[in-house]
Amino acid sequence: MEEQDDQVSMTVEDFDGGEAILEDSAGSQTDDQLAHFAGLLKIGEQTREYDGVKKTFLTGMKGHAKDTQVVAIYKNSASTSPMKARFAAFKAFEQVVSQKNGGQGNANVKYGWYSGSKEEISQIISHGFGWCNGQSHGVGVYLSPTSFLLDGLESSRADENDMRHILLCKVIMGKMEVIPAGSKQRHPSSGEFDSGVDNLEAPRRLVVWTTFMNSHILPVYIISFKAPSSTTLLINRISEIRNLGFVSVSALHLTMVKFLGPAKGALISRTYDDFAKRKVTGVQLFQAVRQITGDDQLLIEIFKSSTNKRVRRATRRTCAAQAAAELRRR
Repeated sequence: MEEQDDQVSMTVEDFDGGEAILEDSAGSQTDDQLAHFAGLLKIGEQTREYDGVKKTFLTGMKGHAKDTQVVAIYKNSASTSPMKARFAAFKAFEQVVSQKNGGQGNANVKYGWYSGSKEEISQIISHGFGWCNGQSHGVGVYLSPTSFLLDGLESSRADENDMRHILLCKVIMGKMEVIPAGSKQRHPSSGEFDSGVDNLEAPRRLVVWTTFMNSHILPVYIISFKAPSSTTLLINRISEIRNLGFVSVSALHLTMVKFLGPAKGALISRTYDDFAKRKVTGVQLFQAVRQITGDDQLLIEIFKSSTNKRVRRATRRTCAAQAAAELRRR
């Protein structure tokens, strides 16, 4: 890694995980610091590496950064034999994918967020990935690009100390293919491709197939933090949409088809049918719509275009209002 001026604003992209993962962290190693995640080193708060990872995390939190406290950052030190083996596998497959795609660093390695409970993340660190966490665009392990941390944050769970934990991983994406919404694909469509995304130009979902989940994903850092709950984040989003005015379901559906195409529009229709039959709650309906659109700002634009401010009935609530009311009752 090239030496850079201390005044330069650092992000995690400046720190290549590489062989440095096997080196000593700048933070001291004590029993207290290793209590949360066995085999990981706590990074010292006064180091440039800590500042870079913290900045990347808080940038991803966007408007919620001011209400978020980074408690600690841990680094994968590959201190156990299984950790060393997974690190070696990652480096080997990085070279294989690069050669397959023409060499010269064409493994297309990216950083991605993976959130879950403290127990789930501990299991991943100790034993590797063992399950899929997404099915909206194929069945596999889903990670969120660094700029879209909030997309995956709802999977995080507060521990006994009201802290949440999230993994920052290096991901071998290789040659990516677009996986349409609703697809049940479980592996590359051909030998040409290595991974999946929801959008080639601006992906919000990095999809790693289960076949490659422990060779193409390398956990590098764990960020332990305190932040508004997922429910609070969702209420804020619902409130923002609710302020736009009344949204008729028929107008919303037609606009969904216009914005997203018939396939995603059909998914919206099926989800709303379940809501109408009381098979899903208002919160689940909103979350499903949000997942199908894959873009919070796009969802707001869709609601804006569906708004009919001339129609206002005191006894009639929008789906978003119902979701907000249910969340507040919890």
